[in-house]
Amino acid sequence: MDLNGLTWTKNVKPIDGEIWAYQNIDTIYPDLNIFALHWRNLKGRDENNARYPLEAELVILRQHGKVTHIVKLLNNQVYRDTNAKDEFNIYRIVQVVWMTDNWDHPPEKNKVFGYDIKFPPNGKAIKLENIHAFQERWNAEGLTFQQHVQKELNIH
Repeated sequence: MDLNGLTWTKNVKPIDGEIWAYQNIDTIYPDLNIFALHWRNLKGRDENNARYPLEAELVILRQHGKVTHIVKLLNNQVYRDTNAKDEFNIYRIVQVVWMTDNWDHPPEKNKVFGYDIKFPPNGKAIKLENIHAFQERWNAEGLTFQQHVQKELNIH
């Protein structure tokens, strides 16, 4: 599988007392594993962040210090969720590229990223190249980050 577009990461939070976000994907098209990936949008401040990842780019989803999904953005549109009862009222349409098959023990983020990385405690999409420590770690390696992720998550 080609992970060259793997350039983003995003923290996600479960809602309504769930343990994991997007564990039971409420898919738009069940056979295609397509779903709405939500962003917090307090007073319209985060809509720009939801626009940054571009169509076809890949995002690693993190939660509770674990990696649970890699998703692909299917277009450049930010949608409004008019039924949202909280601040998670905008979303992008994504397709699952990889999802953990062990919800009792998803992969540790430090293992997937290859070192102990500290991310801001928000739900914004973060471009990996903008994280100084990430660049120090992966620019010095002969093995690329995408190859490392493929090996760690056993993606073929």
